[in-house]
Amino acid sequence: MQIINPYDQTGIWLRGSFHNHTNNSDGWFPLETVYKMYGGYDFLGISDHDKITKHEGKREIPTVFEAIEVSSRQTHMLLVQPPHSIMEDYSNEFTIENYQRFVDMTVDNGGFAVLVHPNRFFSNFWELEDMIKMERYLGVEVYNGDGNPEYDIAFDKWDALLSAGRKVWGFGNDDSHVYGQEKRAWNVVQAKENTNEAIIEAIHQGNFYVSTGYGFDGIRTEGNTVIADLRSNELLDKMYKYVTFFGKDGQVLHEATGRINQAKYECKGDEGYVRIAVYLEGGYSAFSQPLFVK
Repeated sequence: MQIINPYDQTGIWLRGSFHNHTNNSDGWFPLETVYKMYGGYDFLGISDHDKITKHEGKREIPTVFEAIEVSSRQTHMLLVQPPHSIMEDYSNEFTIENYQRFVDMTVDNGGFAVLVHPNRFFSNFWELEDMIKMERYLGVEVYNGDGNPEYDIAFDKWDALLSAGRKVWGFGNDDSHVYGQEKRAWNVVQAKENTNEAIIEAIHQGNFYVSTGYGFDGIRTEGNTVIADLRSNELLDKMYKYVTFFGKDGQVLHEATGRINQAKYECKGDEGYVRIAVYLEGGYSAFSQPLFVK
C-alpha cells in the first residue's frame, strides 16, 4: 500500500485568501480599504469580475496575487496569476473551449485555476458533467465565505471528482464584497517562505488546508496510519473536537470526538483517498486535502 501525503514537506504556515473583490468590479471598497480589511494576512489575491486589478498603493500584506474571476451567467472560475494577454479579445462566455483556453493560459503562466461556488444553484453554479469535462484546473472552492450549506458548501462535488479519479484540491475563500464578509474562510499554506513562488509551489503540491478558525499542526503517516495532529495549546486542549475521516464517494471511514489533540485512521487499501474534517467546539473548522491511497 502507498499513501501519498501532500503534507510531507515542511515549511511555515501562511494564511490567505485568493477570491476577493474591490470597487473595480462589484465590491464596495477601493483596493487600499480591502488591504486594511485583511490586515494580518500573509497573502491576498484580488479577483475582480472579468478584470485584472493591479496591486498598488499602501499595504501591510507581504505577498499579493493578481487574479480574475471569469464570470459568465452560468459559471464562475477563479484564475490566480493569469497572463495579462488573457484580456486580449476577452469574453466571459461559458463554453468548455473558452474556459479551458483561460485555464491553459494561466497554468502555462505558472498560475492555477479554481472552479468557484459550484453549488450556488440560484446563480453561477457548475454542473458536475462540465467540471469533469474541464482539464488542468487545480481545485474546487469547497467552502465559500458565506458558509451557507444550501449553496456555498461543495464537499459533495469535490468527493464526486475525487472518486472519479480527478486529483483536485479543495479551496476556501471569502468571495468578499462588503464589510463583514472578510476573514470567514481562508487557506493555510505550508510554504518554504512567504513569496509568490513558494506559495504557488505549495498550493500545487496540495500542502495547505481550508480553515474557518481552527486547524492542524500537521498531517502525517506512520506505516498505513494517517495521523492528524490538531491545533494544540493549553486552551484548545480543553475544548471538544469532532474529527471525521472521509474516503471514496464521501464514505465516513472513522470518527473521533473528545478533548483530543490527535486523531488516527488505519488505511485498509481500498479507500481511494482519505480527507479529514475537524470541528472545534463552537463551530470553527478545518478541512484537509486528500491523501491518496494506492
